[in-house]
Amino acid sequence: MNKTIIGGVFRNQEEAVRAIEALHDLGYSKEDISIFAKDNDDIKSIEHETNSHVTESESGRGKNAGKGFGIGAGTGGVLGGIAGIIAEVGLLTIPGIGVLAAAGPLATALSGAAIGAGGGGLVGALTGAGIPEEHATEYEDHLNKGHIVVLVDADEDRRDRVYGHFSENNSLNTHSYPERVRVNNTDNTNL
Repeated sequence: MNKTIIGGVFRNQEEAVRAIEALHDLGYSKEDISIFAKDNDDIKSIEHETNSHVTESESGRGKNAGKGFGIGAGTGGVLGGIAGIIAEVGLLTIPGIGVLAAAGPLATALSGAAIGAGGGGLVGALTGAGIPEEHATEYEDHLNKGHIVVLVDADEDRRDRVYGHFSENNSLNTHSYPERVRVNNTDNTNL
């Protein structure tokens, strides 16, 4: 069965959570969904709850980059509602964007070496995973505006319904990518 990565951008937590819940209703699991968000209040809450401080290292990765943090229901802002449906959220410090909260298979891949200062930051990592540069740059711009990016590994049978749910939940845009999007630099598999 052919799969396509479908990405949507949401203005706020409520829209993103509704879209993610709709994906769950379609049968997608957290292993199929990647989420990226930037919210300084949430980052501070995560640091407080985990007793960790995220700082940028020489590589451009936060000292806790790639580590999953279970987020409590009391966390506010962008990640509060999302954390309830995606159990593990990691923090990445990315050159040009700062601290980013990320979850899902693409987030795990991005926590690797591609995030380093020499890797072009988020745009470089996303393009390295097979997302066109213009869309990767667009996602970075949206994240800097406080929007939430949701990507799902959609199968052919449910693709139209994913688009419909993204549209119903006010996605600012929706893009799709061929099934050859990579989650690491050595593998040409789906997310």
